Amino acid sequence: MLLLLLLSTAIPVAIVGLYGSVSFTRLATRTYQEELEVEALERADSIEIFLERAREDVLFLSQSPPVQRLLQAKANGGFDFTGRPVSSWVEELNETLQAMLRAKPEYIEWSYIDQRGQEVVRVGRVGQDRTQIRVYSGSQLTNQANQSFFQNTLKLKPGKILVSEIKLNLENGEIVEPYEPTMRYATPVFDASGNTKGIVITKVFAAQFLDTVTEQEELTIGKTIYDNQKIFIINRGGYYLSHPDNEEKEWGFDLSNEEKIQNDFPKKVADEILNQENEKGVLVTGQDILSYAKVDPNPDQAGEHFFVFEKLPKAAVFGSVTSFQIVAALVALSAMAIASVFGVIRGRQLITLLEQLVNNISSSSQEIFSTVSEQERIANQQAVSVNQTTTTMEELEASSRQSAEQAMAAVQAAKTALDRAEVGTQAVDETLEGMFTLEQKVDAIAQQIVNLSTQAGQVGSISELVSDFASQTNMLALNASVEAVRAGDYGKGFAVVANEIRKLADQSQQSAEKINSLIAEIQKVINETVMVTEEGTKNVKSGVQTAQRTEGAFIDIKHSIDEVMVNNQQLALTQKQQVDAIRQVVTAMDAIDRGAKESATGLSETRSGTEQLTNVATSLRDMM
Repeated sequence: MLLLLLLSTAIPVAIVGLYGSVSFTRLATRTYQEELEVEALERADSIEIFLERAREDVLFLSQSPPVQRLLQAKANGGFDFTGRPVSSWVEELNETLQAMLRAKPEYIEWSYIDQRGQEVVRVGRVGQDRTQIRVYSGSQLTNQANQSFFQNTLKLKPGKILVSEIKLNLENGEIVEPYEPTMRYATPVFDASGNTKGIVITKVFAAQFLDTVTEQEELTIGKTIYDNQKIFIINRGGYYLSHPDNEEKEWGFDLSNEEKIQNDFPKKVADEILNQENEKGVLVTGQDILSYAKVDPNPDQAGEHFFVFEKLPKAAVFGSVTSFQIVAALVALSAMAIASVFGVIRGRQLITLLEQLVNNISSSSQEIFSTVSEQERIANQQAVSVNQTTTTMEELEASSRQSAEQAMAAVQAAKTALDRAEVGTQAVDETLEGMFTLEQKVDAIAQQIVNLSTQAGQVGSISELVSDFASQTNMLALNASVEAVRAGDYGKGFAVVANEIRKLADQSQQSAEKINSLIAEIQKVINETVMVTEEGTKNVKSGVQTAQRTEGAFIDIKHSIDEVMVNNQQLALTQKQQVDAIRQVVTAMDAIDRGAKESATGLSETRSGTEQLTNVATSLRDMM
């Protein structure tokens, strides 16, 4: 009861304290991040304000009277419309640029270059202290037509500016020491007709705004002042333009070293800061908080931006949060101590009530103990019965499985017999097809023999005709011989011819008789062949009928085997379903068996717990 009382007090206090701590931490973190972003934006804005003045000065000088009158004078043959020569306006432009340098120390040099790239006016600072101003003239004015910044500036439209990235100042190709970071601002110059007539360009001393931004000003968040922040300036490639701890890491892109933000901070942080799409942000990394803002010298020209970011120890910013958490923990502990004292006082008042409860528990536990013992005995009997039933069902499952396997074997044998019957049927079909073919061929032979007999008869007729013709010729030859005898000497030659004709007729008649004899023999052989052919035709027809009856028998066998296989398949399916049903019954009986055993075990444990409860109640009663 005391523990319950303590927990009922401690848990709400802990939840409230934790919620308050988390809420305060989130609110403070959001507030600090917003103020850090504002701080970074203010530093970036101070740089952009400085650079905006340079933009305005360059645009102003490109449209100033000395430049425009100088263009008029050059266009009108050396004099403007008032008669002033070019040299007068060149001198006035020199004076204007000198006044600009004296009034604004951030500028190092000003130049006006005509459309051919030739410097017309150039005014710049000299000496280490940069207090002296020099006006260049004659051969000191060079041609810049091949310089990329000149060519790119000529391509701009009116009112547009070309801005270079921040680099160390060069003179004669050498870096000036001590290092002087500079930027170039250039804009095209147009005459009254809108024609490009050159450019105005200035070189800005970037240290004027870099040093101002990186001065260690005190940072105020809420009412807390922090003086341990560090301010960095980097270009779009990650090279340091300003480093608060190590000047040797600055200007790595000009001094050929790779000192970059990627080497000093995690890659995720560096990528987040250098992302061109991000204008500002706050990052928490390790033990530090970083706030950054993007500075864009020329919104019309992408790729020349750089970044200002501050680093502040996280412990310094969130010190107040830690203090609040400590105070919240102390308040919770104090509340728990007070609740404990109060709980002890109230606990003594509960002892009497507990004594009564213990007596009631002791009497009730005895009754529960006897009831649970009886239930335990019944549960054990159920477990034994279920176990026997499970054993019987498992044996039945084994028998059914064996029957199913035998049915499947019968199905397989029936399939084999069916396959063989199909092979026999196919062989009978092929034999029957051969018989039909043979029958057709025998019929064809018989037909040919009949045709041959007919043709032999025709040959016999022709032979008889030849024999008749030979007889008549013989008679004619005989008559011719008689007439030749009558003719005397005149008919001797004709008698010889008639004699020869008679001889030929005798030979033809003899040949016809031989042909008739051969035809009679051929006709006899043909008749015998016809009889044999007819007998073969009868045998072929008988074989065809036998093959057809065999085919019908094989078809009947196939149908019978098919019915046996279907019946065996149905039997196998029925046996399988019985095996599945018996398996489900066995599974259910196993589950019932386990449940009965678990029930017996639970009742045994309940009985043990009741005994312990009775013992505890007895002990409590004795203690009270």
